[in-house]
Amino acid sequence: MDDDIMDIDDNSPAHYAGDGQSGVHSAAYFYNQYDDDIPLDPELMAGDDDQMDGLDDYDLDDEQMQDGFVDPEEEFIDSDTEEIRAEIHKFETVRDAWLAEHRADLPSAAYTVLPGVSKSMSKQINNSLKDGSTTTVAPSAPAPRPSRPRRKLGPRKPPRPPPEIQIRIAAARTAFDRREYQEAINMVKEIIRQRPATPQAWNLLSLIHEELGNREAATMCLISGAWLIPKDARHWMNVALYCLYGVDMMDDTDPRRKLALERAVMCYSQALQADKQNVEARTGKADALMQLGQSHLALAQYLRALKVQPLNIRTVRNLAEAALDGRDPRKNAEAAKAAYRHIIEYLWSQGDEVYEAMEGEFEWSDLRIYLEFFTILEQWEQGAAELKRVARWKLGRRAEEFWDRWPGEDREWDEDDERRELCEDYEPGRFSPVQYGRALPVDLRARLYVFRMKMGDIYEAEKHLTSLDPSADTAVEDFYDFPDCLKDIGNALLDNESPAKALQFFSLYEKIANQAGDISMDADILVSLGRCHMALGDKSAAEERFIAAIEDDEDNIEARVCLANMYEHVSDREGREEAFLLVRDAMNLEANQYTLDQEGNLVPKRKRRRATGPRKPRKPRDPNRPRDPNNPKKYVPRRLINAEKRKQVDLERTKVATKNYEIVQELQERAFHSDDSEAIQNWTRAARDLVEDFRSFKEFYPWDKYVKYLGLGGTGGGGAAVPSRNLKLAAMAERLRQGLNPENGDGTDNIPAASKARLLKFPSAHRGIPFSAWLDIFLSLAFALVRQNQHREAYVVCHAARDSVVWTATDSTYLIHVAWASCAVYAGDEETCVAIARYFMRDYLPGTDSYRMFAAMCRTCQTPVSWYTSGPAQKFILRQIKTMDALVMRQNGGQDEFPPPAASQRSPSKSQQQSPLKSRSRGGDLVAAPLTTASQQQSESNNNDVITLDNPQQHPPPPAGDITLDVALLTIYGHILFTTTSYSYALSYFARAASLDPENPLINLSIGLAYVHYALKRQATNRQYLLTQGFAFLFRYYRNRTEEDPTATIGQKMEAHFNMGRAYSLIGLGNLAGGFYRRVLEEAERVRNRNQEGEEESTAEKRSRWEETLVVEAAYNVRCMCFLLGDVKGAKAVAERWLVLE
Repeated sequence: MDDDIMDIDDNSPAHYAGDGQSGVHSAAYFYNQYDDDIPLDPELMAGDDDQMDGLDDYDLDDEQMQDGFVDPEEEFIDSDTEEIRAEIHKFETVRDAWLAEHRADLPSAAYTVLPGVSKSMSKQINNSLKDGSTTTVAPSAPAPRPSRPRRKLGPRKPPRPPPEIQIRIAAARTAFDRREYQEAINMVKEIIRQRPATPQAWNLLSLIHEELGNREAATMCLISGAWLIPKDARHWMNVALYCLYGVDMMDDTDPRRKLALERAVMCYSQALQADKQNVEARTGKADALMQLGQSHLALAQYLRALKVQPLNIRTVRNLAEAALDGRDPRKNAEAAKAAYRHIIEYLWSQGDEVYEAMEGEFEWSDLRIYLEFFTILEQWEQGAAELKRVARWKLGRRAEEFWDRWPGEDREWDEDDERRELCEDYEPGRFSPVQYGRALPVDLRARLYVFRMKMGDIYEAEKHLTSLDPSADTAVEDFYDFPDCLKDIGNALLDNESPAKALQFFSLYEKIANQAGDISMDADILVSLGRCHMALGDKSAAEERFIAAIEDDEDNIEARVCLANMYEHVSDREGREEAFLLVRDAMNLEANQYTLDQEGNLVPKRKRRRATGPRKPRKPRDPNRPRDPNNPKKYVPRRLINAEKRKQVDLERTKVATKNYEIVQELQERAFHSDDSEAIQNWTRAARDLVEDFRSFKEFYPWDKYVKYLGLGGTGGGGAAVPSRNLKLAAMAERLRQGLNPENGDGTDNIPAASKARLLKFPSAHRGIPFSAWLDIFLSLAFALVRQNQHREAYVVCHAARDSVVWTATDSTYLIHVAWASCAVYAGDEETCVAIARYFMRDYLPGTDSYRMFAAMCRTCQTPVSWYTSGPAQKFILRQIKTMDALVMRQNGGQDEFPPPAASQRSPSKSQQQSPLKSRSRGGDLVAAPLTTASQQQSESNNNDVITLDNPQQHPPPPAGDITLDVALLTIYGHILFTTTSYSYALSYFARAASLDPENPLINLSIGLAYVHYALKRQATNRQYLLTQGFAFLFRYYRNRTEEDPTATIGQKMEAHFNMGRAYSLIGLGNLAGGFYRRVLEEAERVRNRNQEGEEESTAEKRSRWEETLVVEAAYNVRCMCFLLGDVKGAKAVAERWLVLE
């Protein structure tokens, strides 16, 4: 680090190292603020400078003293304080010896302070004793008790560090001067560890981090040090300036910018806590709040600052900016206008040509801002009067106050003296002609023209308009610095039904924008141009302007309303539909842009303000920020162009779709089977564009689905609670709705989707791409999005595919819902899994497969079972059971639906014949079974519709033996009750399932566990009975898995051993549980030995490869039991044998 940084004066602000900008402080400044506390305390020396020079007699040079305190060979100072104390004691011993030797040589020995006598009296007595005199000194009267000194105002100085801390700080600074930054950091950290409340240490650490380029760490060190002296307002302000360094060079979207501004606001707030009258801190806080976009908070700070400094022109300008950027400028316009008026009146009272205020001069730009508030408040007459009065004063004609007696005329600003000479008080030649007429800036004359037009004074307005000729040769030069005034003139002419003249001013603005390069054709000017073309009858050009405005600003309401007005009078139905969609879209945007204030009035949520005053010097225009690919631009169809041009537009969109489809096909393999992030990104972008193009085709969706896709199904965004601001807009929407009757549409809305698709006679392809390929694109995009953790967007894509009238076939809907379910499982979204499973259970194929899929999806989701056991899911399953019970009762003629199972029905083969919707595998698991022939005939006769169990009356009674109780359905509902700890209710449904399939291992296991868990509840009345019942069913399950079923696999046997061990562990019988866990390990050992010997595997062993193994779980439980029993060696042996990753 440069030496000059460390030599900065304590009372002068330091500049940032290497920058040179004034007012920006570096960390060195904060360190040198407390530089006087770093050297050794002079009281340690206990002598004057002459006495200190005597230390040279002991040959204690600088190196020896340095070795006595800080060893430069050490990497960092040891934290042992005893070593420091020993060094200090050694130094004090040398010092005392030196003082004793030199005091002995002094001519006057030290006097002795007598008890009860003042120091001065003791000195007199000692002197008299030395002289040998017997002068008696009378004791003086007791001194009056001194009064308590008044406490000094201002921030309290930080406490002086102890001597050992000062020594360490000096050593750290020495290391910093030698550029040994790591050693200095270690020393400072040790100081902070011993005594965190040391501001000098934090400031020095900040300085070191700044030298190393760690500005974030340097900032945090400064803030930490500032908290140790919270009453020092100046220090907080310096920290705030340090935080704000470089903010202007950051992009608005940079998170570092927001963090720096928030830190600055915090520092300024702490400075105001220490000094509430500090105007600099208050305006600094307000400036930071303005950059954060919190103009309402900044405005309050500016108002409080103006109470202390009402003539500060900079604060008034900032106040005006905050008032214009607020949600409701009318609310704060009066305060900003009064602040400007106060400055104007003060400068007016100071005499002619006095424009200098605090921190600046009153300029023409201030007058423009001042007049903006008259426009907001619609005070046209007062605005015109103030404009003329202040402009006259700025031009040096303050003495001509008689012009104020002519409020209805602007003759003083005419370009000639014809009308001015008619005024009696006017003295030609008193002032220069250049101070009249053309001396008025062109934008102020335009503002004066607007004021006159609003007041209805057409004659005076036309007088000003003659000086604002857009067709003049110098028009571009005259309006180049003030292009926004052309908008005001054009809008005023357009409101006065002069579209031809207005179009001239708007065209001049467009010409200047094309020449300047730093002015853009924003949505406002495009809408105004469209209104001109529409008023002149050129609807095609107006449509292009309105669509360009929507593409430039997707939140523009006026462009949509104007476009809807044109489309409403189009003869074809499509045009009126577009008008309806545009009106509904405008109403949604209105609801999102406006909110209700406390009085119930509609106020905008955000306000766009155009610039006031001349443009700044031109600079190269930054390129437009690229549009977010996740938020594509909405396509607005052209309805008023000719057929040839419309066909050309459609051809261009087809080319774009074809190109995107080629990209999708080319990158399909790389995007899904490799980790090429660029390929994934490009594929996703192309597929997203294709999906959006398909969704924008209205014929592919029902009317309500298409409206919902466009976001027009409701007000959205909480807008339902906000009434419509434009009653005409609401009336237009209702008129279009009644004319279109979208509820009935074309009379086919009541027809099923599949039938409607056949009526519409869709072609086999769209944009040259087959519909089967379109479906693949939809589903592949959903998979790609969910892999990128965008599962909500993936759901939207699946939902769009389901709502389309193109894919209504059973196979297509099945694929869509399977893909939807896969996305939900991948995302771990149990709520969506339950919803998709309900579709399969209710609409697709009610039966065992659907019920098993519901259970499998809920088990696969790695989430709590909140949705599996939720009220809606539980009620849905119960309705399915009740529906099935009703069908069985009707089938049996009202007889008991629970007949005791016959002996023949207890065999697996009879169980399969009993229920065509279910069957059992060899292991006793529930598997799917096909529908009977009668069911298939019933399905074909109903046009491929399946029987819906929610409403059995809509289908004729099924043939006898076609519908029976479903074991899977009863078991699922029993598990839901089991999970909610309703064991007694769960047992009843498990019992119903057991009556249908008594040898099913899953049912016996479920009943046994339900009894055991029920026995462990506090409310259990006969715990012994419940445990006996439970283990009876568990052993039935165990025997079925291990002994009775010769086809049981190794995995099924391990499962049985493990479940029995877990049951015994549950009731605390670890000795019995350990035996079953060992059987799991023995089975695994037997398989391992057989594989090592090379024996051929049986069919059951081959099937067990794909089953879930429980070896690790069993070994872990054995290890835990060994630990609990104190068998450490056994736990280690089990862990080394079974819990080591190979």
